Amino acid sequence: MTAIALTERQRRRSLAAIISAGFGAGMSMASLLPLLSLLMERHGYDAGLIGLNAAMFPVSVLLFGSLAPLVVRRLGALRTLWLSAIGFTLVTPLYYLTDPWSWYGWRFVAGFLGAIGWMTSEAWLNMVARPESRGRVMAVYTTVIAAGMTIGPFIISAIGIEGFWPFLFIMGATALTALPLLFARGLSPDFSRQMPLQPWRALAHAPTVLIGSVAAGAVDMAIMSLLPVWGVAEGFSQNDAARLISVFAAGSLLMQWPVGWLADHWSRRGTIMICSTVTGAGALLLPLLAGQPVLLWPMIFVWGGVVFGVYTAALALLGDRFPAHELAGANALFIMAYQVGSLGGPPVAGVTMDRFGAMGLPVMIATISAAYLLFSLARRAMMRG
Repeated sequence: MTAIALTERQRRRSLAAIISAGFGAGMSMASLLPLLSLLMERHGYDAGLIGLNAAMFPVSVLLFGSLAPLVVRRLGALRTLWLSAIGFTLVTPLYYLTDPWSWYGWRFVAGFLGAIGWMTSEAWLNMVARPESRGRVMAVYTTVIAAGMTIGPFIISAIGIEGFWPFLFIMGATALTALPLLFARGLSPDFSRQMPLQPWRALAHAPTVLIGSVAAGAVDMAIMSLLPVWGVAEGFSQNDAARLISVFAAGSLLMQWPVGWLADHWSRRGTIMICSTVTGAGALLLPLLAGQPVLLWPMIFVWGGVVFGVYTAALALLGDRFPAHELAGANALFIMAYQVGSLGGPPVAGVTMDRFGAMGLPVMIATISAAYLLFSLARRAMMRG
């Protein structure tokens, strides 16, 4: 597909507004999850109930994500993003004002509000970005979101979980999402002809993209959930085990530009395959480097970049594979596919670790990466044939 007709200055303003909005969105969503988990733990809820609360967000996305294209078609892009930001802001104080049992409902509502904003933002970027620079645009977008997701929980840890202050911070972070939209008036793509896509038709048209999103979600969430557990099982102190995630997140934050550059200057599909290959190889290196910190920490940094790079490159490829009038529906399915992986990855990794010990996590990640790589190679061979 081609980019919509804007002057180069308008295009930069349009992209900058949506990318900037991603910082506040990443910060607010990444701050809310640990805050609610810690508060529920203080109220005496067990880990299963806390995990169920966290699952309300992706469950809502899976159940109602297909409605997002209809919402943006009716309201337009800017109004949909305003609805997402304002709605998320209004829901946030309800956690403070109600008991934890009500939080399941609020998380479910927040999941739908987040989904329509998420889908609209990514479809907007794909429609406005020029094909020759789409990979780098998506790299900047994912970097900004990762920055917000990294900073938000640190601020929550500094504020503490007492009283209304952490919720006020999250409301302010959501306001940062809405602020850049003031500069995007008249610069949004036309979503008036968007229609939902049938999942099976989209899967048949772009299986590498959608299955890649499932794989990315499974691997991302398995690592974020269980890499510290792997570290403790391998003899790391709790502090060093927690630092594994910090280094992994730093790689996710700082290495997306090289991934986007490679996707633009070489091949988006090839970039996905390289990231998937290095993801699997990095997983197999984990137990071998566990006792060699000089090699382990740089490897974890690079690993974070390539693991998250699958999502970045696949998102750019999505813009190539679908025409403009189908992008909202395609992006909704892409996000829903990611949530399928996010829901399934951590439980599967946990069961694998229960059965095989610390080796279970790298084995699970390497298996998913290898399976996806083989599928991609087979798909590529079929297309050439």
